[in-house]
Amino acid sequence: PPRSTLFPYTTLFRSHQSFSEFAERFKWLLACINVNDLFIFGVMRDPVDYVLSIYNSHKRDVFRDTPRLYTGEMDFGQFITQWAPRNADQLRPQHLRFTSAEGRLVTNLLISYDRLEDGLALVADRFGVPELKNIPKMNVSPRGAVRADLAPEQISWIEQKFQRDKEIIERHC
Repeated sequence: PPRSTLFPYTTLFRSHQSFSEFAERFKWLLACINVNDLFIFGVMRDPVDYVLSIYNSHKRDVFRDTPRLYTGEMDFGQFITQWAPRNADQLRPQHLRFTSAEGRLVTNLLISYDRLEDGLALVADRFGVPELKNIPKMNVSPRGAVRADLAPEQISWIEQKFQRDKEIIERHC
């Protein structure tokens, strides 16, 4: 379906909802089924790419009407020192989406973004839905800063803040 058709559903069902938020919201459902019968998968990005994606995506005009979220007038240094502290909820470590309230990783499959096609092929085969192998990229960030634009201390800030993400990607993706 076109993005305009998907958008209300992803907003309604909170497409970036963590597993612990899902478990709380649907605890009635989890009381009826065995959570071990679910196939839980997700995608994680290299932390530097993840942070750059957030920075670049918030440059879009759609965020201009929400100055707290808009990054179009700031450089990456301002993003780290001003935007990130004000919007900590937007810049949360990725692994928190895939852990239980007790901090246990709950996924059956974690896909690293750089191997997205291979990961979706596994999911497609698991569910018998070959269309998953050809999903178009729909939420592409505008061009902006790239890794080569960052100062070493900026990369270090990201790597420290998202150290656990990096570890999980290396071990589980």
